[in-house]
Amino acid sequence: MFLLKIFHYIKGVSEWTKRQNNAFSFVPTMGALHAGHLLLVEKAKALGRPVLVSIFVNPAQFNNAEDLQKYPRTLEQDLRLLHDAGVDAVFLPVTEDLYPTELPEVSLDLGSLENVFEGQHRLGHFAGVIKVLHRLFSALGPRDVFFGQKDLQQCLVVEKLIARFFPDIHQHNIPTRRDPQTGLALSSRNVRLSKQGVVTAGAINWSLQLALQGKTVDEGLTEARSYLENKGITIEYLDVVSLPDMLHTEEIVDKKTASVFAGYVEGVRLIDNHVFIDIPEITVF
Repeated sequence: MFLLKIFHYIKGVSEWTKRQNNAFSFVPTMGALHAGHLLLVEKAKALGRPVLVSIFVNPAQFNNAEDLQKYPRTLEQDLRLLHDAGVDAVFLPVTEDLYPTELPEVSLDLGSLENVFEGQHRLGHFAGVIKVLHRLFSALGPRDVFFGQKDLQQCLVVEKLIARFFPDIHQHNIPTRRDPQTGLALSSRNVRLSKQGVVTAGAINWSLQLALQGKTVDEGLTEARSYLENKGITIEYLDVVSLPDMLHTEEIVDKKTASVFAGYVEGVRLIDNHVFIDIPEITVF
């Protein structure tokens, strides 16, 4: 009978990783797992190595105490999903063990990523992401790590972290999994939306594609913004950017350009993006 190994402390999980000769794949999460997370697990398992998943609602990356409190926690269901997905081990860190008082601060130059979009609207967020991932990567030493492209700016931050401190780790950014009926990017926050809210939020996906399909970038953004406003969606930011610096661009280049969004549906903050890959024109509804 398959038994899912569960660890709570660095010492125990690091002993497990050493027995794997550090040849394992790692999927860090904050729990409230959905099909998007399971896609990361699926891709990790495809490498044919043991898979370790962490679940930790990291207080260091929340700049809003209410947002931290409201973040969904579904541990029993998460463990059942991971067991059924064939995950080998789960790390459920104890905060005091993961963040001992003598833990040094990590300094990393993020360039433009620090001051735009999520960096601008969630002050301290990326410092918290860097803190937890540096600690996890240092303690565990995975060979491959998996992240969802829905958090595009975070993926770019992690790339900088790995290039600076962990050059032997291979990062996999997995395309966003979406609701097949609405196109809404799967997110742990979606559980806070009503059924109508999910339908409404599906407009975000289409607006991001519209933003990349105008005769000019300004025209595309204007059409996308109007579309979202007509759906009653509050826009925090909506832009077309170059990659990897995420600065506004007027030139759309295959795989080097993305449309990015953050905003609110029924008071729930949602983010999404589309990386331009010569997508065909669409008809929105």
